[in-house]
Amino acid sequence: MPHLTRDPRSFLRVLRHLLPAIAVLPAFLASSHAHAQRSGDLGMMYTQERTKFVGASSSDYFYLRGATVDLSYNLWKGIGVSGTGTGLAATNVRGSIDIQHIQFLVGPRYTFNLGHITDTAWNRRGGIFVEGKVGYTIAPAGLYPTNGVEQTHSSSITYSVGAGINYTIYHRFDLRIIEGGLVRTELPNGGSNIQNTLRLASGINFHFGR
Repeated sequence: MPHLTRDPRSFLRVLRHLLPAIAVLPAFLASSHAHAQRSGDLGMMYTQERTKFVGASSSDYFYLRGATVDLSYNLWKGIGVSGTGTGLAATNVRGSIDIQHIQFLVGPRYTFNLGHITDTAWNRRGGIFVEGKVGYTIAPAGLYPTNGVEQTHSSSITYSVGAGINYTIYHRFDLRIIEGGLVRTELPNGGSNIQNTLRLASGINFHFGR
């Protein structure tokens, strides 16, 4: 596996692209108070994704690391919608390649709340959710062979399916024990131009509304 070093400057450049998504959160949260019967979750997580270069060797695998901001809104009996912004980076892959990915995904989510009789915040003990999303990946750094020419940036449509577990620590504050999923991108790689990667994340979650 290639040796990865941690470059704070690279990490901060990736997170900078998430600021537009974070900026709209206050308005979204304010709208939830106008619909008291609705509820939602705001999650912030450390994220790691296992991916690979073209080739069958185990040394072709490497890890992208970063952060995820996840906002979901319950529409009816656990059925809702979720939007996610993720920034990932790896530096010195194969000794000289820096890679950065910024992803924005949206799609349906179903949450089964753990608790008593009702799913209000005081009765919640956590929740288990499953979801499917589609969106876009912007890759401002890396090597992406296109028509025999190595480009340092690219972009592609992105799909993901996943699930996660929240455990309530106090009232509206949850620990997102784990969130995992499969992510499919279609960035140029000099081969199939398809990447199927495994993503794992963990962090905190804030429940608002009911």
